[in-house]
Amino acid sequence: MSPSHHPSEAWLLDFALGNLTPSFETVLSAHIGSCPECRENVRLAETLGGEILGGLSGSQVSTSIDTAELASMESNGGVKEPHANEPSSRALETVAPESFEHFVKTYLHSSINGLRWRTLGKGLQICQLSNEDDIRLWMLKAQPGTVLPEHSHLGSELTMVLKGAYFCGSEIFRAGDIEDADEETQHRPVVTQDSECICLAVTEGNLQFKSLLPRLVQPLIGI
Repeated sequence: MSPSHHPSEAWLLDFALGNLTPSFETVLSAHIGSCPECRENVRLAETLGGEILGGLSGSQVSTSIDTAELASMESNGGVKEPHANEPSSRALETVAPESFEHFVKTYLHSSINGLRWRTLGKGLQICQLSNEDDIRLWMLKAQPGTVLPEHSHLGSELTMVLKGAYFCGSEIFRAGDIEDADEETQHRPVVTQDSECICLAVTEGNLQFKSLLPRLVQPLIGI
């Protein structure tokens, strides 16, 4: 995977600080594991956050260094050696999903056969994974050429492509890419003709479908 669409810096900062709900954390972890650029941005955000906290602490930080640490720093040219129990970067803890099967096992703690797909019409299936505090984590599987219903959102939505690709307007989202949508986004994804497309998505609130038929079946599918 070589992602070309990424989550915003605000999402990456929240990830670095551990401020996300588990569902948003899952989607971002999967992307960051596949994206060297975002891993580096998360690492930089962690460093910046540490420097800000250090600046706020002021003298408390300097007085917390004991004599042994000072001696160690002097012997290493002023550089403090990391302790074995110091936390590593969260970005380095993410795992790149090598395949759809590997992703399911690593991030969803399930198996392919454990996923419960529901058919929503010709060429389209969904699998709801969780629904907590009106934040839904779900997967979508669509056959080549499938046109999804046009919709908008009540809150944020992050969609990561795990397999295949789809168009939104003039943009194409391929494996590893994140589509970052919000209340101002109105879109109608169209799967490319070359292969099926499998995506992982997390949404705040229900989708706002433009046409009548999707709105009628919406209570049955829970999105």
